[in-house]
Amino acid sequence: MFEHTVPSDWFPHCAIFDCDGILLDSETVWNDVQRELFTRWSVPFTEEVEHRLTGLAAADVAQELALLSYEAQNGQKPDTASAEYAEHHERVMKDLLTTEHEVISSGVDLIEGAQQFLGFLSEHMPVAVASNSTANILTLKMESYGYAPLVRTWVSSNDVPAGKPAPDMYLEAARRLGFEGHEALAFEDSPAGAQAARDAGTKVMVYVPEGTDPAKAPAGFGRFDSFKDPQLWEAARAWVAKLEAAQQSEAAQQSEAAQG
Repeated sequence: MFEHTVPSDWFPHCAIFDCDGILLDSETVWNDVQRELFTRWSVPFTEEVEHRLTGLAAADVAQELALLSYEAQNGQKPDTASAEYAEHHERVMKDLLTTEHEVISSGVDLIEGAQQFLGFLSEHMPVAVASNSTANILTLKMESYGYAPLVRTWVSSNDVPAGKPAPDMYLEAARRLGFEGHEALAFEDSPAGAQAARDAGTKVMVYVPEGTDPAKAPAGFGRFDSFKDPQLWEAARAWVAKLEAAQQSEAAQQSEAAQG
């Protein structure tokens, strides 16, 4: 299943991929990590909480857990400006990052076909990764699972003022590649990520794995359920052909101008 509403005259100059749930099957693992942490800190990990935190940065998850766990332990909301709460928040954040590092280091599966698809695009245009992971964790993911050599850069939640759903990291990734948001093709799976990509002006394709209700998928300029879908590859090849034709035309015009 692949469908899109990208205008026929548009083509990307660069591509930007989310990481968790797009390149690595770590979104489910991350949810398990969060569930374990909430249980450890005696906070119910309800369906509503899980939905609210999906796709958010580790710092945002830690903030939520710190607030809820402090209230659960003390029977009252914290004074977030107090030294006591700052110490509590620091312990929660350290626990979260340590647990995530252990899980990622132990091994996660790649999303089927994602590396091959990203590799194809990287042969024809600059590619970046934009993830709500912290800098150390994102670098671990990129270098441990074979993506680092395929991309020009990666942008973490530590590299921008605000993580997803803010558009900051998509705008920064496009900037590093030498383009603006509206010139980028993005790949996302979470509501927070899709909103970030849309608000940055990208043409975002939303990954909706088989078994997921399409009606609950985030809005985008297209959706697909497999990186191996022939129609997705057909569209990608068509976009690449348009990009290369435009580059050849520009080169010819520059050559004529230089000769003239």
